[in-house]
Amino acid sequence: MSSKLSRCFYQLDNRVKNYVWGSRTALNQLFNIPNPDGQPQAELWMGVHPAGVSTINELSQIKALSDVIAEDKCRILGTSTAERFGDLPFLLKILSAESALSIQVHPQKAQAETGFWQQQRQPHRAASPDYNDTNHKPELVYAITPFQAMNGFREVDQIIAHFKILDIPAITAALDALITQPNADGLKLFFVTLMQLTPELCQQVVRQLVSQASACFSPELATLIHNLNQSYPDDIGVFAPLLLNCITLAPGEAMFLQPGTLHAYVKGTAIEVMASSDNVLRAGLTSKKINLSELVLCTTFTSIKPNDLLLRPSQTQECFNYSVPVDDFRFCIFSNVESRAITADSAEIILVISGVATLHHASGEALILNAGQSAFIPAFVGQFTLTCSGKVCRVYC
Repeated sequence: MSSKLSRCFYQLDNRVKNYVWGSRTALNQLFNIPNPDGQPQAELWMGVHPAGVSTINELSQIKALSDVIAEDKCRILGTSTAERFGDLPFLLKILSAESALSIQVHPQKAQAETGFWQQQRQPHRAASPDYNDTNHKPELVYAITPFQAMNGFREVDQIIAHFKILDIPAITAALDALITQPNADGLKLFFVTLMQLTPELCQQVVRQLVSQASACFSPELATLIHNLNQSYPDDIGVFAPLLLNCITLAPGEAMFLQPGTLHAYVKGTAIEVMASSDNVLRAGLTSKKINLSELVLCTTFTSIKPNDLLLRPSQTQECFNYSVPVDDFRFCIFSNVESRAITADSAEIILVISGVATLHHASGEALILNAGQSAFIPAFVGQFTLTCSGKVCRVYC
């Protein structure tokens, strides 16, 4: 085993993101992550993305994981991963939402590349760019607690029924067009019409929605509408529950989102794994910039059934594999493992969700990890043994 790295297992020191929508208690209660100042703790990032790179302790020196990988990419990442991606291709997060995130969409790879390089050529670069990198961002979400989300457009007939009940004059023409053309083009026109309402009209129609929600919709839908308006008053995104599928993952359930899927996470704690990207185009529930033309360009205006968002794992003994239709990452969950040999030809990250896990190598090296702790394992390690009481997630490619 030859490499500049001296060990097999490297516990990661990861960066907490203090976004305003984050929970002030969940990461501390679930994973014992300190929060001495009582700030919102929205995400914990594990990976090499420049906006939140993890670090390791190598020979008493603190090093960025990205710098360590750059020293010997083929051996640390694995030859296939290094040649195809050039870096660790995935980003792993713990996400904990106390209030809703912005309604957003992530671009396809080609869209991200085009958008990013067009930005780079601008003489005056925006303080809040639309594209932070050149990558797409397919993502998997695995619920740790009940996890509420809005994902993908509802069936068009549901959308029509919701808005017909409200009877909003400002969008009557667009709604009639959607009734006549109940397809992707009609849905795009309807969405753009809603997004282009003047601030005065937006305030008016959102307040109409809020005042009528309890009478027009189910208690669950009305409660969500009221909660969104409380967090983001008069925001056009308060209409999102009428457009998007509203789902709640039970702990242990997972879903996958292709780039182009309009979505917002509402409340709860989950594991999130994605291609290593921070590209976000917003559509509402935000005070940040909304670039409607880029948003529409990157959004897929087709309906998705809620069941089609869910991932159903295949089980082999104590391992649950969640198959995804991308090459950037693979994801599995181990539960209460007495001893399991794991072989991989790529770098990987192990994250303990609950209980305690121990990693063993034939050299005699071992690493004990508690809930919320994670480890980076270089590809050259080849084989190691996992023991755990509780749940562990493994991300590799």
